[in-house]
Amino acid sequence: MTNISKKKWISVSASINNDKAIKFLYTNFSQQILGTHETDDNIVFYFNYNQKNIIKNKNLTDCSIKELKYENWHQGFIEYFKPLEINDQFTIIPEWHKPKKYSEKYIIIKPGMAFGTGTHETTQLILNELQYYISSNDNVLDLGSGSGILAIGAIKCGAKNVDCYEYDVDCETNFYENMKLNSISNFSFSIKNVLSITNFSYDCIVANINETVLIDLLPIIKKNRNNNSTVILSGIIKSYKNKMISLIESLNFNLVKCVKKGEWICLVIN
Repeated sequence: MTNISKKKWISVSASINNDKAIKFLYTNFSQQILGTHETDDNIVFYFNYNQKNIIKNKNLTDCSIKELKYENWHQGFIEYFKPLEINDQFTIIPEWHKPKKYSEKYIIIKPGMAFGTGTHETTQLILNELQYYISSNDNVLDLGSGSGILAIGAIKCGAKNVDCYEYDVDCETNFYENMKLNSISNFSFSIKNVLSITNFSYDCIVANINETVLIDLLPIIKKNRNNNSTVILSGIIKSYKNKMISLIESLNFNLVKCVKKGEWICLVIN
């Protein structure tokens, strides 16, 4: 397992009015973006360190690139990660924020990485849909669990149990930390490639994974489920919308809903 304390990342900051650079990053690096957040003046994108020279060589106008180590990654989030209301159902609360009164709508998160704090549009899109598609006593499958934020949301919507799968071993410690912070116990967690899973017979499946993996995953879900479960997909850049819908139709899934936030979309199918 990688020693996460020795890992490095980069942040790329673009002016909120720098439409050209923002569109370029979303379009060309959608699969590499770990997370984003907005300030009053900028949009900040986070990437693994191995993207530094690739992005630097693109000579993006009016963008700044900074290196981040594990110890100052968290410090950056203390500055920028504030309570975030998703909808009437959920508000994301950083672990260091002490609300005067606890609410069941709070999802308490310790940031282990940008992706999974609720700041990324794809996470927000799925969180917003959970209330409509999860019922009491549902069994839920969470693919690409990351910080565990969607599993926590599913339990708070009434799910009986959530089985969680994540490929990145660096997420494991943070996942368990967040489950403990939210007093969640009815879950399982495995480090596993989602493309190797063979049981998809759940009441609801959530997958916040980049679109290239989803393209390979959907035929596997279709082949290996024996019910009409609802599947909520995100991690899809909007330029992939038509390609994804064509695949969904070719596999005889029913497209229930398509919602958009920023440069990203969420598809609900059954």
